[in-house]
Amino acid sequence: MERNPKILIITYYWPPAGGIAVKRWLSLANEFAQARAEVHVLTLEPKSAEYSSIDEDLLTTVDEQIHIHRVRAWNPFRMTKRLFKKHIPPQGFSSNNGEDESVNLLTRLRSHLFIPDPRKTWNARAIKKAIEIIDAHSIEAMITTSPPHSVQLIGRKVAKKRSIRWIADFRDPWTDIFYYDQLGHSAVSNAIDESLELKVLSEADAITTVSWGFKDLFARKVPGRNPNDFFVIPNGIDRALSAWKEGGASEIFRMVYTGMLTDLYEIEPFLKAVKAHNSRKRMPQIEFDFFGSVPDAYRNTLEKEFGFVHFHGNRPMQEIPQIQDTADGLFLAGPKDYNVGHIPGKLFEYLGAARPIFYLGDFASDVSRILDETEAGTLFDRNDPNNFIELLQEQVDKGPQTVDGVQRGALLSDYLRSNQAKVFLDIIHGGAPK
Repeated sequence: MERNPKILIITYYWPPAGGIAVKRWLSLANEFAQARAEVHVLTLEPKSAEYSSIDEDLLTTVDEQIHIHRVRAWNPFRMTKRLFKKHIPPQGFSSNNGEDESVNLLTRLRSHLFIPDPRKTWNARAIKKAIEIIDAHSIEAMITTSPPHSVQLIGRKVAKKRSIRWIADFRDPWTDIFYYDQLGHSAVSNAIDESLELKVLSEADAITTVSWGFKDLFARKVPGRNPNDFFVIPNGIDRALSAWKEGGASEIFRMVYTGMLTDLYEIEPFLKAVKAHNSRKRMPQIEFDFFGSVPDAYRNTLEKEFGFVHFHGNRPMQEIPQIQDTADGLFLAGPKDYNVGHIPGKLFEYLGAARPIFYLGDFASDVSRILDETEAGTLFDRNDPNNFIELLQEQVDKGPQTVDGVQRGALLSDYLRSNQAKVFLDIIHGGAPK
């Protein structure tokens, strides 16, 4: 394969879709184009898609050298929205979903009528269009990225019809996603889903994923496969690296969280430590600002118990970097019961923001691994909440960070998109990353 390959990226999420799902491949596609690869992206017509958020401004960030191909599809979510006041949440299930019987019924129907997911309705047209693109442009490598995992089935069909190097990229687990048990699968639908997952993992030329935990999870499913076919390319830093915030005497330490939050995250132990800290009248006092989507019931519960929390709702993506930069500390948490390979996308936003990160999680997690590697934050171990108050006080009392720009750039180099794109191009060429 020549050093400037012709690449087809197949993705459900592409601008004007917003949110974390679009960031990985928007950034990498732009980097590929800058590296003089010929990049084609196959995605949906926006009116055919179901996006949890829209960001029209992202359309202006797509490199003009990238060739965009779109197909139409039937959108089953439009019908369910008309029939049900609530419809299946796209991510971040809340533990009280089962209280709504209509949503519970819809979830079960979804898991039996649409395997692996309802977004599969564009597959037939996508397969046909992908083959047309491959033939017309002599495409050498195809990347399919999921979720939705039905995208991987597009790649599988295309790879059977054309001789092409196929890389299956997984941003999340498939049948091991933390809310999978809430999808209402029967033994039959679960077996079909697992079978499809196994076929993709067995047949793709290479498997890439966003964490070491996910890599181990997928590799265990195909024990006979060469472990060198699996690669970890974490999500990366899309923003310019900020300078460390100037320190100084202040009566308030402003903690900020940006992103989705549900009761499955169980952040109460950390908030109780903050409450205990504030009750001691030690300075600085901690105020906690949440920016993002939070279910009303959970927000009300937290507001009643913790007077220092403030909810500001969703903000446009372009405002988030400034919100993070003005914080004194950045709070991070994932759902309590989740794979240790789960790395919230906001971690990489936080790394770019150059603010100390307060992570509620587990020592065995890949987030903890990255924080240690980059010297960017502190773990609050869910298994040892009795230690939270003292650890919190210690971190809040710390002065401004002293890591200089050069050293910080070196610590974060593996998470810069430009470096990640080089690694991915090595995989596309069929070799091990250098």
